[in-house]
Amino acid sequence: MSEFNSKFIKYLCLLLFLKGCAYFNTFYNAEEHFETAERIRIENLGSNIPSRAIQEYGKAIEKSEKVLREYSDSRYVKNARLLKGKSHYFRREYDSAVSIFSQLIQEKDFNLEAKYWLALCKWKDLKPQPAINDLKNLISVVESDEFKSRIFLSIGEIYLSINDSDNAYQNLNKGANLSKNRLLREEVYFQIAEISFKNNDFDKALDSYQKVLSNTISITRIQESNLKIVQIYRLRGELEKSANIIQDLLVDEDFNSIKADLDLELIKIEFERGKIDFAIQNYDRIGKDYPNTKTAIEAYFLLSEIYLSSSYLDFEKVQFFMNESMRQNTNSSFKQIINKRRNDIDKLIQLDIELKQLENSERVENLFLTGQILAFNLAKYDESKTYFEEIIFKNQSSDYYLQSLFALYTLNLKINNDEYLNYRDKIIADYPNSDFAKYIINFENIKIVHLPSKTLNEAEQLKIIDINQSINLYKKVMSIDKSSNSSKIASYFLGVYYDYELSISDSAKYYYQHVSENFPSSAQAESANKRLEVLNAQ
Repeated sequence: MSEFNSKFIKYLCLLLFLKGCAYFNTFYNAEEHFETAERIRIENLGSNIPSRAIQEYGKAIEKSEKVLREYSDSRYVKNARLLKGKSHYFRREYDSAVSIFSQLIQEKDFNLEAKYWLALCKWKDLKPQPAINDLKNLISVVESDEFKSRIFLSIGEIYLSINDSDNAYQNLNKGANLSKNRLLREEVYFQIAEISFKNNDFDKALDSYQKVLSNTISITRIQESNLKIVQIYRLRGELEKSANIIQDLLVDEDFNSIKADLDLELIKIEFERGKIDFAIQNYDRIGKDYPNTKTAIEAYFLLSEIYLSSSYLDFEKVQFFMNESMRQNTNSSFKQIINKRRNDIDKLIQLDIELKQLENSERVENLFLTGQILAFNLAKYDESKTYFEEIIFKNQSSDYYLQSLFALYTLNLKINNDEYLNYRDKIIADYPNSDFAKYIINFENIKIVHLPSKTLNEAEQLKIIDINQSINLYKKVMSIDKSSNSSKIASYFLGVYYDYELSISDSAKYYYQHVSENFPSSAQAESANKRLEVLNAQ
């Protein structure tokens, strides 16, 4: 072989080698960006994909596209196409992803992978059940445990998106158990634990937090999981067990950064044991010992809750400790709750001041409004009952008597107290034609006729057949109970009838006036008032 040919062959080999290195490096860079994006995404499971991960997926697409464009004959083409499709998927560019996976499904070595991603694209196209069906079919033909793990995790995620927590938990758990990726296992178990805790499924939450501890090396995750475990034991009533674990954690330097939370948990345990005065003193201590922390905010919030309870009811102290929470220089979900309550507490303070100055007969409206705020704005059901009970026992002739009976029916029903039966029976027996009786009859499906509704229905059916008889029935509705919703509908119809059909303005004004005075906030009253202005001006 000539020297020229020898050099030419060497140069050719070098060029081929360099070209191979070029497309390998380009694909390797694409993989690096994708893996970086995946690590960021997995670390943030349960929340939106961070923007940094989106950017990394974008870079993976750019590098993959370069492989496809400049090295179309290389052995990395199909892998680059798959990487590009997955990156489009996580960037929510589903049409682009579907196009790529539809091409790959024709390739023997990529068929199952493409089917998996096309199933996920169906889910994102708002077809969760078809996606689940495709993924379940795929499990039966997949051999790799790691691939099966991904399928189970995806099925779990889809079930989670349609609020099927039982199936979500089962599949997420199967997926995590099969995975060899420790970080993935840790994150999945943590998400299962958090979801279960939020849903008050404490058995699943406890099991999952313990699995987190078996998989994590993160001190933050260890602290978070241990804190939740002691909370679960407390919430399940295993107070001694919770307290013992907390005592052990408090002497461990690794848990110094959550000492305030552990301290607060111990006080909550004593509160559960009935030591309310002890809790009051120590919640206040927590607020002072750990200023400008979420723990201080919660402690002051819990103090405000104590002073909203029956035995310690004091609206001014509630306001004081709510203000102490708001003064802490950090954010907390408890501040959002307090913001919603502040106007209600201000109103309760004013009502309470007035109640102390009013005579018995003048107290009724304030009593009713106080009970209403406590029950229906603040969900303090037992505390509100006292106010409604004072009305029904001492002010039976007041306009708020029937409303208070119904409020007590509703509250006792909500807290599963059989006393609701007494209030139900009294309303149906003494006020059978009221709207409150109608609600109870319909809600409990009681076989009793509500006369105003029945008569109104008959009147409406007769309008076309016999208008005179229909008008008599509309008037009968009003005579049965002038305060019912049926009476409102009947009186407005009669107003319109005498106004437009018979042009008898005095009768029209009578019925319009009835609607305006008795149902002032209704749509019918708004229309009646407009018509009254015209009629009175004539």
